[in-house]
This record gives sequence, structure tokens and C-alpha cells, in this order.
Amino acid sequence: MKTIRILLVDDHFVVRLGLASSLNIEPEIEVVAEAECGAEVIELYRKHEPDLVLMDWRLPDATGGELIQALRRSFPDARVLVISAFESEEIIFQAARSGAVGYIPKSTRRPELIQAVIGAANGKSAFAPNITAKLVARLNHPELTPREIEVIAELVRGNSNKEIANHLSISENTVKLHISHIMQKLGAKDRTHAASIALQRGLVEG
Repeated sequence: MKTIRILLVDDHFVVRLGLASSLNIEPEIEVVAEAECGAEVIELYRKHEPDLVLMDWRLPDATGGELIQALRRSFPDARVLVISAFESEEIIFQAARSGAVGYIPKSTRRPELIQAVIGAANGKSAFAPNITAKLVARLNHPELTPREIEVIAELVRGNSNKEIANHLSISENTVKLHISHIMQKLGAKDRTHAASIALQRGLVEG
């Protein structure tokens, strides 16, 4: 049986240690390299040519989406399975859009982790069931424009229309128009509700 060779990427040593120990118990899986930041990933992938990259979504120097795209530009056949504590719709959507072959929570039990790793390495989609449900939900939501994301981020910070207008160098009327569109797209009752939905879905960070 061919050994599945893993490049493990996480900025926390204890997490890498736990994952590596759990994976290496399996006779058909071997963690061949570990990275603690995005800057190490391309070179380690080139050196070891792993079958799968098991990667945390948030690293000190890169987002998961940026890293997946950079990796796949250099190595189009690279397969990336995201393992993350973040389970918001937007992050899951960004991971799938960036080219991840799967996404599993860090709370995943060991049997499901092993199954996901083996499946992802062998060409199968490896999105956990609850993750798939959130991805489908996200695909059914109207997408906010980049400017609307900027406006909702300002709302989350508690800024007034005038403050938002000053920060984004637009008029207050334009701000009001953006907020109206945002509330419609999010199905929000008011601006506070819109901010709450944006945080819940992971459209912006609090």
C-alpha cells in the first residue's frame, strides 16, 4: 500500500505535535514535513512533494486563501485539506473557492480526521457534512461587493454614517445606499442586525 505523505501546516507547535502523532500512528500515513508559517510552505512542498497539505486556515503571515492560491500557482496538482477552528460560512466559501479539496473542523474526531486525510489524498472531496451544509448556505446568499464589505466592516466597528463616509472618502448618501443594499442582501432588520449577521457568517472580523 502506498504511503500518504503529508505536509502539516500550523503555527502552533502543540497542535502540530498532536496532529502528527495522531496521523503517524496509521501505517499508510506519514507526516514528512511541518511548517509554522506560510513562507515555509512552497519550499517544503518543492522539497518533499507531499500527497496532501493539511493546513490551518489562519497563519501569522498569510490567510489560507492566499496560501492555497500561491501553492497551486506553483504546483497545480497540489491538494490542500484545511483543518480549522473557524467554521463560518464565508471562510469555508473562501477555502473552496481558493481550491481546497476539503475542510474539516479542529474538533473533528480522529476516525473522521483519518478518513478525510485518506479521501483527500486519493482525489476525493473531503468537506465535513456540517461544513458542506454551511457552504451550500453561503452559495445561496447574494454576494456583497468589495465596497459593501468595507461598509459593513465600518458598521461592525460601530461607526456612524458620517464616520464611514469620511473613512471611505464617499458621501453620506452613498453610505446610506450601500447600507440599504447590504441589509437587503443579508435579510437584516436594521444596521445592528446587519453587523451581527456579518460577524456570524465571517464576512468581517470583530
